[in-house]
Amino acid sequence: MNFNFGTKMLDRYIANEFWQPLLFGIGIVTGVWFGADQLKTIFNLIMRSGVPWNMAFAILGLHLPEIIVLTIPIGVLLGTLIVFNRLSSDSEIIALRTSGVSFYRIMVAPLLFGLMTSFISFGINEGVVPVANRTSKKLEFLALYKSELPTGQANFTYMERGKDLTLDRIFYIGYYNGKSIFNVIILDFTRDKLVQIISAAQGIFNHGEWQLEKGRTYVLSGSSDITRILQFEKLILPGVKNAQAALETGKVSPKDMNMFELWNYIKILERSNSVTNDLLVRFYQKFSQPLACLIVALAGAPLGLLGRRSRSNLGLIYSAAIVFLYYVLQSSSGALGEAGRIDPVVAAWLPNIVIGILGTVILYYKAR
Repeated sequence: MNFNFGTKMLDRYIANEFWQPLLFGIGIVTGVWFGADQLKTIFNLIMRSGVPWNMAFAILGLHLPEIIVLTIPIGVLLGTLIVFNRLSSDSEIIALRTSGVSFYRIMVAPLLFGLMTSFISFGINEGVVPVANRTSKKLEFLALYKSELPTGQANFTYMERGKDLTLDRIFYIGYYNGKSIFNVIILDFTRDKLVQIISAAQGIFNHGEWQLEKGRTYVLSGSSDITRILQFEKLILPGVKNAQAALETGKVSPKDMNMFELWNYIKILERSNSVTNDLLVRFYQKFSQPLACLIVALAGAPLGLLGRRSRSNLGLIYSAAIVFLYYVLQSSSGALGEAGRIDPVVAAWLPNIVIGILGTVILYYKAR
């Protein structure tokens, strides 16, 4: 009973130590990130485009949540490193170990802290970042062009594939205003040895069909010779429900979608076998990236014990190496996943797997 009470007090004591170095780490890294990436863009808006200062800094603030999500894991790593370095330097870890408290039990507090920050990161990434990014784009458009951002979608491309993944049709829409489509071009490869190109000035979606107006149909033979040209005032094009659903859902960039919007978009594309690897990687990263906070907490705590007075910089050097390794793995595995070289699930989770294994090995070594 007393031991349980004591260990709970220990958990609260260690957890309370994390907040200040966590916020310090996030603030430092976010400031550096802002200075290297965002400030140049903002000053260009002010100096070259004449955007008012207040609007420019509002745009800057709207980019903040997305950057914070990226820097939270670094803050967690620095926080666990600094806390355990201090506990080690003040001989508190030795005192706990000699009192019968195992290092694995000491690790409960940082792991719970890492789990909690993972939930915070996930909440910001899903609830705040999509809204902030969309608002930022609207403000930037308003600042540059002195008009509201169009609610429709421009330059929409959709590829429809068969069950054997062969390309059936390609749809291109110049502009969609929410009701009508304009500058429509459709390439149809479903006919044997023939390619049909449909071009129309505009059209509408009605009862599962596109009603195209004022266009032409070109029929090409296998040798790319035009064999027939037909002009039409009105043409009914059936079987376009999936293309229309993708058109309506895709008004928001996948980067600015939350988890549910992206999953719905992927499901729509799956109906025509048009899902791309980059969308799958992005979807799985919505889970793997927030969980990185837990993974780096696992690695950061034992690394903090490496810094004992004369070697106090060693833990920081190792932590910097882990941060560098994590983002290199994230970039390289993401690129491999988008290119189809590795499975999208593996691409999204590989950085966490590698850092998790590394942290577990270090933890085992320090707990002996």
